Amino acid sequence: MPMIELMAEHQRISILISLSDSPDYGLNSSILGDILDKYSIGCSRDQLHTQLDWLEQNGYITVNRMTKSTWVADITQAGLDVAKGRVVAHGIKRPGPRSQQ
Repeated sequence: MPMIELMAEHQRISILISLSDSPDYGLNSSILGDILDKYSIGCSRDQLHTQLDWLEQNGYITVNRMTKSTWVADITQAGLDVAKGRVVAHGIKRPGPRSQQ
């Protein structure tokens, strides 16, 4: 698998997990960018928006485009199912087991 596809799959599951862990199931693109940077899978704002577009087009999130650079993403039930590992989705890395906190 080409590196760009591997990175995209990791970025997508990290976005979904982050949204699922958020108290209101949503985060803005600036916070999501910081989260991806924290896990060494960061990308440009344009690349992040490309991943958010992909997730939205496939029904895993909804996106409110507040400004050109600030978007707010909310997870859908389909996205939550992928983030929790209940559904395997092509183009998104399957999450590993997570410890109960």
